[in-house]
Amino acid sequence: MFLLASSYQMWSCIFLPSVQEAMRRIKVQGLLNLTLINTRICFDLREPLVLIVIRSRPDRQDRRKAIRDTWANPCTYDPNKVRYLFLTGKQPGPQSVYVDEVLQREFDCYGDIVQYDSLDGYHLLPKKQFIALSLVHHLCSNFPFVFMTDEDFLINIPKLTEYLLQVPSENRKYFVGGHLYKNVHPTRDKGSKYYVEYDVYPNKTYPPFVAGGASFISTSLIQSILAEMSTLLTEIHLEDVRMGIVLQRLDIVSIDVNGICIWPVECRLIHLNNLIAKHGYNDEKSLYRDWKKLNLSLNYHVHC
Repeated sequence: MFLLASSYQMWSCIFLPSVQEAMRRIKVQGLLNLTLINTRICFDLREPLVLIVIRSRPDRQDRRKAIRDTWANPCTYDPNKVRYLFLTGKQPGPQSVYVDEVLQREFDCYGDIVQYDSLDGYHLLPKKQFIALSLVHHLCSNFPFVFMTDEDFLINIPKLTEYLLQVPSENRKYFVGGHLYKNVHPTRDKGSKYYVEYDVYPNKTYPPFVAGGASFISTSLIQSILAEMSTLLTEIHLEDVRMGIVLQRLDIVSIDVNGICIWPVECRLIHLNNLIAKHGYNDEKSLYRDWKKLNLSLNYHVHC
């Protein structure tokens, strides 16, 4: 799909004509208007395994570049099994027009961005989650799994695919996994971004849920999840908690996946080679640094 120079070099900013023709403004059934999308992004795979959806802020061009240069570079994994895309909304405020222009140029170059025609933001993550799942359901259901992540993660894709290939066939249709939280109490501190009013969620604890920044979902479950989400009345802005509520209603038990590291203290105790996903990359420099460490100790089969 992309023209690549060599295994660990920057991508060439050139698209094949057949892919350029597929770039257009579309409306997918059940979705908001998608102002940027490459409709072929999930096609032409011999053995599709997992689609990685990277939730990105529209103004984070540098972060997306760093991800393309590092763990999302298709020279470091099998592109016949794995595809990725960045999902973003509209930039709020006066910079919106400028950010859209930058996103358009970025999209013309790489074709790996899906932008929906609605505001982006932390408290709007439930909408972003719903759009992501709808997109996968309508355009990418040929993948058995979707992996949702954020732009402040480092993902070890070979380790990720190794894990998924070991999921027993009888569990593949109902698989949801990640860093599992149990018996979590709602935060009542108004100064916290996790604050939830008692009137919104009066229960003492949330149902079990996996961290939204690094979670696996079987695509065969998505239609049921979307249907349940559509009837969910809660105003909780924590998308991973909302998913936990939905899965509880569907009687789906989430799996705690070893190798997904969320908190800095635990991350320091685990070697990079043993991680599927590591959280906490708030700048590009740290991502490049740890990616270099990972490359030194992994023997990837190069597909370029």
